[in-house]
Amino acid sequence: MKRYVPLVLAALLLSGCSQSEEAAPIVTKSVPASCEETAILAAFPSRIPDPRYIATEWEPAEGTDLFAVIDSGGIACSYGIQEAEVGATILWSPGGEGLFDQRAVEWEASGHKAIDLPDLAETKAYVLTEGKEGDGEFHVWAVNLLIDGVWIAVNATFFGSIEEAMPIVKAAVDSLI
Repeated sequence: MKRYVPLVLAALLLSGCSQSEEAAPIVTKSVPASCEETAILAAFPSRIPDPRYIATEWEPAEGTDLFAVIDSGGIACSYGIQEAEVGATILWSPGGEGLFDQRAVEWEASGHKAIDLPDLAETKAYVLTEGKEGDGEFHVWAVNLLIDGVWIAVNATFFGSIEEAMPIVKAAVDSLI
C-alpha cells in the first residue's frame, strides 16, 4: 500500500495543475481610454523638463502607421515640449498580430530591424535607428512592438539608445488597460 501512495499523490497533483491551468482566466489588454490616462509623462527623462500631453488633431494619410492605428480603433498621443519640438508620439492599436505583421513588411522595407527588447516579454519588436551605435550621433527613431495582442509604436526625437527608450516603451505597455 505504501508504494501506491506516491503515485496517487503525484496523479492528484498533476490533475490539480491541469485543472487550474484550464480554469485560469484569459487576460486581454486594450489601448488606453485617453491620452491623459497613461504612464508616459512620468517616464520622460529628467533632461526634458516639464513635458506635457500635446493635444493633436490627427489627419492620417492612408497607408501610414497612424492611419492603420486610427482605422483599427486605436489612439495616437503626443507628449513633450511642443515649442522645442522635443517629444514622443505613442500609438496604441488593438489590431493585434495580423495588423502588426502587415505593417512589419513595410517597416522592414524602410530599414526597421527585428529586435528583442530588454526586460520585456513582447511577442515581436522592430526598431528604426540612424547612425552606428557608439560612433558619433546615433538615434532610435521608432520602436514597434506587439505585446498582449496590442501593437504599440513609440516614436521619439530624443532617444540615443534602446536603453534610453525603454522607460517610455515600458510606460506605453504599462498604460494598457
